[in-house]
Amino acid sequence: MLLLPFGFIFYTFNCFAQDIHFSQFFNSPLNLNPGLAGNFIGDFRIVANQRTQWSSVTTPYSTYSLGADAKHIYKTPFNAGLSIYHDKAGDSDFSTLQVALSLGYTKYIGDSSHTVSFGIQPAFVQRSINFSDLRFDNQFNGNNFDNTLGNGENFQNDGRTYFNLHSGIYWNYNIAQRKSINAGFAVHNITQPEQTFFKESIPLKQRYTFHAGGVVKVHNKIDVLPRFIYTSQHKFKEIILGGSAKYHLNNGDYKNLYAGLYYRNSDAAYITVGLDYRSFHAKVSYDINISTLEVASNNRGGFELTIIYIFERYRPVIKRYKACPNYL
Repeated sequence: MLLLPFGFIFYTFNCFAQDIHFSQFFNSPLNLNPGLAGNFIGDFRIVANQRTQWSSVTTPYSTYSLGADAKHIYKTPFNAGLSIYHDKAGDSDFSTLQVALSLGYTKYIGDSSHTVSFGIQPAFVQRSINFSDLRFDNQFNGNNFDNTLGNGENFQNDGRTYFNLHSGIYWNYNIAQRKSINAGFAVHNITQPEQTFFKESIPLKQRYTFHAGGVVKVHNKIDVLPRFIYTSQHKFKEIILGGSAKYHLNNGDYKNLYAGLYYRNSDAAYITVGLDYRSFHAKVSYDINISTLEVASNNRGGFELTIIYIFERYRPVIKRYKACPNYL
């Protein structure tokens, strides 16, 4: 019989384990929707995300992600990106490492203010677990735990590597300056790869995501950015509602300030604050746990940090030749 930590792992496997998620889903585009590759103002984008949660309950769960993408490759409507994420959970160091290539295509509807983008994302995933840090009932000598005793288990595999595939579509319409609307739909785990370390068949179920957002100007210096996401994976569902206020500083290198509030159904509420500085966008968020786990968590959930850098190629201003007027 396995003790509690390992039991949680089996519970997760038997419930068809869920994928990673970020509270700042809108700031992790290549993880949210492959159709978002190349959808930004600029030429080249780098996105870094870090999330730590449940440090008040158990060994913290940590997720890191790094992505880069570019638009209009060789002046074509094609976009491309590369993303990596690493997730580590619990006492067993249960780890997931994914490396994914994003390939996208943008179709203009009329002009550049109205677009539809399609994306596909092949990925390679490696999962591993460290059994040596787990405790078993055979190591209890009747009075206390003794790690010199054998655990009585025979683990034949502590890792697995598999291929995965994701795809998505994204629509964006810039109605006017500082007024836009967007929506997207993505399907992850299309191949439903086997994820178990053991003999039984436990495929990673497909995950369906619908997300929407926009920008609304409400004042000369203030915009409102509403956002919504619905995610479904097997028996699990997640809904997040909320938004941010964007304050235009118009102060040289310091461009915009952000403050937001979001609610994740039956789980957490979280706040966000951010800043645009030159070509950088930085945002932090903190989850306040309001689920039944709050008895153990004391309402403390997860801290998350995002840094985005957008690079724009230098485009020289071409001065047209003007002839001097002839007064003669």
